[in-house]
Amino acid sequence: MVSCPRTLHRLGLGLPALRRPVHALGLTPACADWLAHHTSPTRPGEGRVASGLQPDAGSTQARINHQDNFHLVLHSVYKNPPDATLEQLRHLEELTLRRLDELNCDALITVMYAFARTSFHPSPVLTSRMAAATEADMASFTPRQLEHAAWVLARVRHRPSPTWLDNFASALEVNWDYFRPAQLASTLADAAACGLAALPAATLTDQLPASLRKAAAPDAATAPSTMARLVWSAGHFGSLPSTAPADALQRPGPQTAPSSSAYGVDTHSVSALGGAGGATVRMRAQVREEELLSWWEGEEVLEAAAPEDVVLVLHGLAALGVRPAPAWTSQLLGRLLGRVEAVRALDARHLGLLGWAALKLAEGPLPWGWLQSYMEALQARLRSAATGPAARQAEAGAAGAEGALGGQGAEGGRESIAAAAAEAGPGSGLAEVEQGGAEPADVALALSSLAGLGAHMAGSGEGAMDVAEYWRGDGRWEALSIEERTLLQILGYGPT
Repeated sequence: MVSCPRTLHRLGLGLPALRRPVHALGLTPACADWLAHHTSPTRPGEGRVASGLQPDAGSTQARINHQDNFHLVLHSVYKNPPDATLEQLRHLEELTLRRLDELNCDALITVMYAFARTSFHPSPVLTSRMAAATEADMASFTPRQLEHAAWVLARVRHRPSPTWLDNFASALEVNWDYFRPAQLASTLADAAACGLAALPAATLTDQLPASLRKAAAPDAATAPSTMARLVWSAGHFGSLPSTAPADALQRPGPQTAPSSSAYGVDTHSVSALGGAGGATVRMRAQVREEELLSWWEGEEVLEAAAPEDVVLVLHGLAALGVRPAPAWTSQLLGRLLGRVEAVRALDARHLGLLGWAALKLAEGPLPWGWLQSYMEALQARLRSAATGPAARQAEAGAAGAEGALGGQGAEGGRESIAAAAAEAGPGSGLAEVEQGGAEPADVALALSSLAGLGAHMAGSGEGAMDVAEYWRGDGRWEALSIEERTLLQILGYGPT
């Protein structure tokens, strides 16, 4: 099988060979595609290599635009997505849409993976086609394909169908032992972001606890980010159903685990396919809490952990119902709330998770300085979200034009993409804010948790005005559930 166009002449595939049908040459699809783009017919049944031979007198030499070669354009983006310009990304989108019916499931994942590694938000047609294709082929997926499929859909904030989620959970169970630990941890978190809230009973009672035990072993050399996501996943998928009264406000609030837009739906959902609550009890019985807690006591581990990792650990333990010693909780909360640079590095999603975890785990009131740091970080996120994306996007576009026309080349184009992507809304061709953004459910969770901790941003100060300004943003207040809006109004956190 000839796999590379460069070998054609070495294998003697000159004009006599090219007179045969392409399928008779034993070429791979990539090589056949090359031939289709690099030959021009001279008379019926014959072809001529455009770059290697001169045309006969009087014939027309077809000029092939290499920029229209799908494989070349995809490769140029895929090899280093952060270097891709907005023009390249739009061109790849156009070429993909042209040949959408020709692409198999793995090709669709590859294209969408390239897009997702940038801030470009491709056409919903591409996203929907990939979701449908992966749903149909999920049973044959490898761990890599499962990882990429979940990451891509989470990145573009696409919620797949219930069938997709069920198929994904089943494929996870089958492939579990073939995942690398870090790969498994990130796949679980991304699947939760896609809406996965249930795992098969065997995964919940055997596979996930076993992975936690392996990760916590002294000789495992597990990275903090991997351990944090495994602990968080145990809390998300293994937490018990809420025992709150039926008339209690469900979210956000101290009675239930939060529904975060970053990490999926209500963490108190029934977490075993088939609805058996006993599976969650058995899973928790197999999680060695002492090992999990001691793993995070080392100073070297905490120094290596990102602030987001510490948040996920606290939230995962709280969702599981684990209650560490006050000194342990204070140590980890202090790594975040006691360090201004750490808490300010958190986006609104992690601030919401941190507030809820602190509400569940802390015994007694938190130091006022910690609460002030939390409110200042949240206020900064609200201001960033309410600044006015249209104006900042226009400014970013002007900067990009200057870079493209003023001799700055690709670097200027990349800067404009990064700036515009941080501000553009849906339908603009660029992804919504992903780091440092503020989703309504996350803000609601942070504000309600803050009230439970004994602090309040409402009143006549700047914090209250920032909260009201945020809720007046397009569609934010309306995006909340009735229960959320009612609770926030009781707390004085409305748009007026």
